[in-house]
Amino acid sequence: MTKPLNTLSNAYISRLRRFEQARGKVERLLLAGHVSREDVYLFYEGVFLRAVTMFEGLLEDLFVGLLAGSVGPGHKVHPRVKFKSHSVARDVMLGGRAYVDWLPYHHTDRRAEAFFRGGFPFCNLGKQDRKDLERIILIRNAVAHQSRTALKRFESEVVGTTPLLPFERTPPGYLRSNFRAAPAQSRYEDIANTLSALVRKLCR
Repeated sequence: MTKPLNTLSNAYISRLRRFEQARGKVERLLLAGHVSREDVYLFYEGVFLRAVTMFEGLLEDLFVGLLAGSVGPGHKVHPRVKFKSHSVARDVMLGGRAYVDWLPYHHTDRRAEAFFRGGFPFCNLGKQDRKDLERIILIRNAVAHQSRTALKRFESEVVGTTPLLPFERTPPGYLRSNFRAAPAQSRYEDIANTLSALVRKLCR
């Protein structure tokens, strides 16, 4: 049975909301002195990586689901070829590889152009959306790899001239730092909101 596209986006956003509830609990534990700031940083790194990994998973589920007809069809979405089996659609999409990269987003763009007329719905993301994803990937690389190159790019291309305290210039410190004061919002929350908006655009 074909499910509406927003089934995927709603599930993703629901997971992010659960993450936000957990983030609130962790912050309250810190205020009460039950956990350290280092513990909280580990939480921010983990929840951020989960959010990005889930976004990549949504891209794959959307791609394969549209090919197999299990989700969709969506506005302007016309697969160049359709498959009756979800597993066959995934095997063809993988092209004999164990996995494929979805980010940076140009990997998704190229794949979508090959399998869908006009690249819809993956072309729904605009120029600013792609810039936002590039920034998120830079943070992801700095958190996941901790290499000198990844951290240097994070410092120059993400932090830049942003006025931050020394401990906020690290990847987890940056994620926890204030994006704005009113209403209070961390940079992680801003990223989560950005990812939520992107999945809505993809699944409309």
